[in-house]
Amino acid sequence: MAVTNTTIINKMLEEIYVAKNNVDNEHVLRQHVRHIRLLCELLLDEQEKSMTQAQDTTQFSAAEIKMMLGEKGAEKMNQPKGVNPQSKIDHGEANGDSLFDF
Repeated sequence: MAVTNTTIINKMLEEIYVAKNNVDNEHVLRQHVRHIRLLCELLLDEQEKSMTQAQDTTQFSAAEIKMMLGEKGAEKMNQPKGVNPQSKIDHGEANGDSLFDF
């Protein structure tokens, strides 16, 4: 069950009120300020998670990529990174593509 931002802010206000009323007691003041900081971090972490999730959901289908980049651009997107099939070199007596094939 998720906690709403309003609930977190209301708890922060409660902690601020208690901290404000205990300005003379250093220990109690620090304790409530720590609670406020914890609630702030909770609120900020939730916002950052929702932002990253929104960015992760931006995936394009093959048809969309083809429309944006054309035929050749779509083909380049489908190729594995770091492997260029045109740059294959024939090494005479080598047995395969790996460095460890002798």
